[in-house]
Amino acid sequence: MVEKGIIEKNLNEYLEIAEYAFSRKKFNTAVTLYYKALVELCDLELLRKLNKIGANHTERFDLLKEASPSLYDSASKLFRFYRDSYNKEISATVAKLVKEEVENAKRTVIGNKGR
Repeated sequence: MVEKGIIEKNLNEYLEIAEYAFSRKKFNTAVTLYYKALVELCDLELLRKLNKIGANHTERFDLLKEASPSLYDSASKLFRFYRDSYNKEISATVAKLVKEEVENAKRTVIGNKGR
């Protein structure tokens, strides 16, 4: 079973390094890490609602579609940018969009507790 503490630790690490990359205009790295942070947020929500997470993106999306439609919409919309970050140049505009979506998801899942 996945431990909530590990998910939270990974979330904080991804967000910290994503912020650093974004501030240095390393937008491909920032988008990759912001998306990974979003996945951790999705897993926290699934763990809270279903007491399980998906083993891969497909399973995660299937579970999210039912348990948290708003997170599903966000994760599925941003998945394209995550994939693009591996072999295309990500613009500052796209990176900012991904950053803002992840910040909104964080507020939705854990509120403003500063985790």
